[in-house]
Amino acid sequence: MSPESSPVSQSTVPEAVPQGLFSRLMGVYFSPGETFAEIGRTPRLLIPMLVLAVVSAVAVYVMVDRIGVERVLGQGIEQAVASGRLTQQQAEQQLEGIRRVAPYIKVGFPLYGAVAGVVMALIFAGICKLVSMLMGFENEFKPVFAVSLYALLAVSLLSSLALILLLYLKPPEEIDLQNPVGSNLAALLAVAGVELPKFVRALASYVDLFYIWKVLLLAIGYAAVSRRLKTSTAITICGVIAAILALIFSGFSTLFG
Repeated sequence: MSPESSPVSQSTVPEAVPQGLFSRLMGVYFSPGETFAEIGRTPRLLIPMLVLAVVSAVAVYVMVDRIGVERVLGQGIEQAVASGRLTQQQAEQQLEGIRRVAPYIKVGFPLYGAVAGVVMALIFAGICKLVSMLMGFENEFKPVFAVSLYALLAVSLLSSLALILLLYLKPPEEIDLQNPVGSNLAALLAVAGVELPKFVRALASYVDLFYIWKVLLLAIGYAAVSRRLKTSTAITICGVIAAILALIFSGFSTLFG
């Protein structure tokens, strides 16, 4: 695509001083459309990538530190025993191995969290570019990636803060590792005592305030940096993709969780 056809081309938009990280984050919260358009005109990736990595790493570290490596990994082992994939003896052997390497795992989890946040932004940007090519929307990868970073960072800051507060306000043994924040339909139904099939419960966990907010921000951002893509169309497309991903991940959780 030629520079002249880009919605964020320097030849069509007057050059302006880029806003700082804090100003852009506040803009994502309170005026996302205008802010994402500004981000698209002058996309800067390094600082939001680093901050997103740090926020993700801190949230994971606090969770593992408060709950403990053995319980974090032990829940999956217990589920494997319950489903017959492991015997009790095999489970004990695996737990013993976890205890021996727990200090190293405690360091590895935050590193995984840091990388996962940035990789997720890359995946979302890649999906946006693929859909754009298939449907004829015009955009460039760097602005799309910048939008993904800021959208995820804005949501992660608040969801991580909520997680950390809950980890210190509630006893660690009362934290649901599969649904720690409880900002979704599955958590509300569990509090109400409603029993759901495993797949339905996993799917209900995606009817989540932070998940929906993330999808909306991404849609607004992608529309702001794309030519011929209306915000309403972007919301519809992102909503459908989010629903498909929720179905896929819920299916995997049901089969292997």
